[in-house]
This record gives sequence, C-alpha cells and structure tokens, in this order.
Amino acid sequence: MKIEDDILIEKFLKNTLSDKERTSFMTRMASDASFKEHVILEQQLFEVLGDSYWSFATNEKNARVVAYKKILESKETQQLKTTIAETIEHHKQQASKSSGKHTFSLSFILKVASLLLIFCISAFWYFSSNTAIDYAAASKRAWDKNIGLDFALRSNATDTVKISLEKALYYYSHQEYDSVLSTLKPYRTTNNQYKDILLMRALAHYRLHHTETALATLDSVATTAPKIAKWYRGLIFLDQHKTEEASLLLKLPSEATQEIKLKE
Repeated sequence: MKIEDDILIEKFLKNTLSDKERTSFMTRMASDASFKEHVILEQQLFEVLGDSYWSFATNEKNARVVAYKKILESKETQQLKTTIAETIEHHKQQASKSSGKHTFSLSFILKVASLLLIFCISAFWYFSSNTAIDYAAASKRAWDKNIGLDFALRSNATDTVKISLEKALYYYSHQEYDSVLSTLKPYRTTNNQYKDILLMRALAHYRLHHTETALATLDSVATTAPKIAKWYRGLIFLDQHKTEEASLLLKLPSEATQEIKLKE
C-alpha cells in the first residue's frame, strides 16, 4: 500500500476528508477490493486501539499495533469472520422461509459476533502481554552497566579525589546514598574530576527519590559529558514510565532479547 493511500485512509478515519475527497474515497472502496480490505483492517485497529496508539506514522513499529494486526489477520480470526458471515447468510435464508416461526434477530447475531471478535482480541492481548517487552527488566540491565562509573580505569592518580570517588562508588553499590553525598560534598567545580563527582551526586539523589535534583545535576554533567547525561536521563524517564520522553534519548528494545541503547 502506498504512503499516499495510508494518508488518505488516516484522513478518512479521522473524518478530515473534504466532501469531494470522501466521494472519491467511497467510489474507490466500491471498486477496489484490496483497498477496501486495507481500509477495514485499519478501521478495526483504529476502533480497538484509539487514536493515542494508532497512527500511520508509528504503527509499523508499535508493539501493540503489530500485535493487533497479527490477530486481526490471523487464520483463526479469518475463520471466525467466515463463520459469522455464513451464520448471517443462513439466518437470512431461514427468515425468508419463516412463516411465523421464532427466529433470532439479525441485530442479536451481529452483537454476538462483535462480542466474539472483541473477546478474541482481548484474550490475545491479555496472554501476549505475558511475553511483551519488559522495560523494567531492560532498564535494570542498563543501570547495572554503570556507564561512566569507571573511575579506577580512567585514572592512575592516587589523590584524595580519586579515593573519595571510589569510596562514594562503594557506598552507592551498597545503597548508602546519603553517604555518597556526604563523601563528595566538599568538592567544587575547580576539580578536574568534577564531572564524575556530579554524576555520582546525580545518581545518589535519584536513588533517594530527589528526581528533580538528579535531573538538574545531570544537566550540569551534560556540559562536559553529554552522552552520559543523556543515558541516565533516559533511564530515569523510563523508570518513571515516561516512555515517550525516554524514547527521545534512548533506543528502546522492540524485542525481549534486545538491550537499551543510547540514541545517537
């Protein structure tokens, strides 16, 4: 399907076509079976997912949209649709032959069919959610990499600053975050390892739930180590379930086996 057609269908579903465009659209629907089928599929997705999840700009990569597409296009769903169509046709034939006998109303059958389809989709999403991407687990693995905390490897110095940083890192690894801050409190901007000091302070503040202070401190880190600051800002957003903000800074996994990466 061409991108122009995708845009056209999006306008149709969002009711933004002009009268002339709508007339042309409906004419094509009546004459182009493939186009009509594509429209119906996207309409089903739009109705089930809502505008917040559905869009042609993102739907090829959105895990929820992909999942629904699979269930709507699956063999089981197609069989269900065929069965529904056959049931309705049988009802019509019986109704035409009926001479006062009780028959189920067509609206009743349509309601049951709709409920069956919604049930299948909901059940699929419920069970597939168990195998969905676990951002919390991916985030933990990313935090465990301790990006930027390789003080000992980057310096052969034995001065008091390095010793303080290593002590702060020890406290951090043992979740003694107040001790991290007190250990690094004396140091100011004139120190040549001030970037590392700021980073340790930012991470300790975040672990103490001082999120705003942590983010503000990372802004200072960004002046000399922008990638490291970007990495941790993204992880903080992800931990706060701010996926959209995190995705601006990080490449989030689209499969369970993938790792979080910094967005270049």
